[in-house]
Amino acid sequence: MFLEEGFKEIILGNDVPQSADELKKLRQLVEEYVSDKQLIPPLQFDEVIKISADFIIEFSEYKQYQKLIAVLINNNVWQPIVEKIPYNRRILLLPKCLRHSTNCPAKIDELGLLCEQCGNCMIDEIITSAEELGYHSIVSEGTGAVSLLLSSGQIECVIGVGCLDSFERSFPLSVKEAIPSVGIPLFNSDCKDSSVDKEWINEMLPLKNSSKEYIRINLEDVRKEVQTWFSTENLQKIFGVENESLRIANKWLETGGKRWRPLIMASLYKSINVNKDINNDSLMKLAISIECFHKASLVHDDIADDDSERYNKPALHEEYDISIALNTGDLLVAYGYQLISESGVNPEQMTKLLAVASKGHRDLCVGQGQELLLRRQPNTLSVDETIEIFSNKTSPAFEVALKFGAIAANGDEKLLEILEKYSAALGIAYQIQDDLDDFNQESNINDINALRPSVVLAILGEKSPKKMQSFVKRHQRGDISSAPELYLWAKKEGAITEAQKMLLEYRQQALNILDQLKDPNIKILLYRLLNRIIVELPQ
Repeated sequence: MFLEEGFKEIILGNDVPQSADELKKLRQLVEEYVSDKQLIPPLQFDEVIKISADFIIEFSEYKQYQKLIAVLINNNVWQPIVEKIPYNRRILLLPKCLRHSTNCPAKIDELGLLCEQCGNCMIDEIITSAEELGYHSIVSEGTGAVSLLLSSGQIECVIGVGCLDSFERSFPLSVKEAIPSVGIPLFNSDCKDSSVDKEWINEMLPLKNSSKEYIRINLEDVRKEVQTWFSTENLQKIFGVENESLRIANKWLETGGKRWRPLIMASLYKSINVNKDINNDSLMKLAISIECFHKASLVHDDIADDDSERYNKPALHEEYDISIALNTGDLLVAYGYQLISESGVNPEQMTKLLAVASKGHRDLCVGQGQELLLRRQPNTLSVDETIEIFSNKTSPAFEVALKFGAIAANGDEKLLEILEKYSAALGIAYQIQDDLDDFNQESNINDINALRPSVVLAILGEKSPKKMQSFVKRHQRGDISSAPELYLWAKKEGAITEAQKMLLEYRQQALNILDQLKDPNIKILLYRLLNRIIVELPQ
C-alpha cells in the first residue's frame, strides 16, 4: 500500500462515533473534502487509504476513524452513480445481527433471514421503506446472494449495512466488478443486537438523479449477442459461400474462441453511447473485421510455431496443408479490410479505423518477426526482449478492439491515447498469465519445448545462463524429455514468483492508466474487462 510508515497504525482504527449527530458531522466533513478532488469511480484500495490518510493529516482529531473515513470517501465517489440507477435495480443488504437476538421468530434459509415483521427490531421498517421504493432487499451475512444477483444482471448497485470489517472484506469484490456501492456502518461490531443510524438509511434510500441514466453493461448479454454475429448463417450472409476457399475461411472464423476482441469493442462502444443498441450492422461488421485479423494471425502463428492443434482440434495447416492455411489467413485479412470499408462509418472515422488496423497489423508482424529471428540464437530471450515481443504481438489486438469501439462511438483523441497505454499494459499482463499457465500445468509443455518467448524462461535464463544454455543445446539436439525438470527448476529459483509479481505490476499499471479517465461509464467497464481477461485463459 502506498502509505508512509507513520500512517500504517492508523488503519487499525475501527471505531464509529456513537452519536448520530457526531457521525453526520464527520460525513459532511468528508463530503466537502472529497468534492474538491473530482474523483472518478472506481477507486483502488490503496487510493482510498491514501486519501483517508491525507484527510487525517488535515483533521487529526478523527485519527481513530480511518476505516470509517475510507468508507465515507468511497461512498461519496460512488454516490453520483448510485443516484442514476433506478430503484428496482438497487439492492439493500442488511446484516442478520440487526435482529433481536432472543425475540426474533424469523427463519433463515440459503438466501438469508425471512423477516416475520414482528416489530421487535428495525429490520421490518427499513425493508418496508426500501421495497416501497422498488428496492430488492436481503438480510444476510456475506456477499454470496448479492454476487448471484449481480451476475444475473438483475441489480446494478448495493446499499450495504454492516460492520467496518465486513466492508473491508467485501472491498476487493466491489473493485473487481466495479460495483457502485454505498456502505452504512453499524454503531457496534459485536455481531449481536446491532444498531445503525436509521436516519442515514432513510436519507440514502430515496436519492435519485435522472439527469443521465447510468447503464451497467452486462458483459454476458453482449457476449451472447456477439456470438450470433459468428453464426454460420450470418457469416454466409456477409461473405457468401461461392467456392471452397470461402467455405474454409468462414468455417475457421466461426470456430472456437471466446470472442474477447469483438466483445471488448462492442462493450466499449455501448459504454460511450449508453442509449444506443449494440445490435446494428455497422458495429457488427467492425467487430467481425477484428476477429478476422485475429483468426488470420492464429493461422499464421500455428504454421510458424509448428503447432498441430488449435481449440483441441487439428490446426488449419494440419487439417488441409500449409499452402491452403496460408491462403486462408490472407483471405481473412482481406475480409477484415473489406468489412471496414463496408461498415458505413463517416470518412473521418474510416480514416482513423484504417490507420488503427494497419498499425496493429504492422506491429503484430514486427513482433512475430522479432520472435522468429531471436529463436535462431542459442539461448533464451532476455526479460526485456520477451516483454518487447509481447508488446508488439499481443497488445495490438487489444488496442485495435478498444480503439475501434471508441472511434465508432466518436470518442475523442484523449480517450484513444489512454486506450493505447491501457492496451499495452493489458496485453503484456495477458501474455505473462499465459506463461504462468504453462508452468501451472505440467502436461502443457508445447510452448516450453518450443522455447517460445516466455517470461518464466527468460527469468531462468538471466538467473542461470549456463544452465539454460545447456538446456537449449539439449533441446536443439532433439532431447525434449528434459522439459519437466523446468517446472522444478522454475519453482526452486523463484522464477514463477517473479513472473507473478510482474503480472501484478502490469495489471496495476493498466489500472493506474484508467485513473486518467473522466467518464465513469468507460472507467467502470475497463476495470471489469481487465479483471475478466487476466483471470481467464487466453484463446
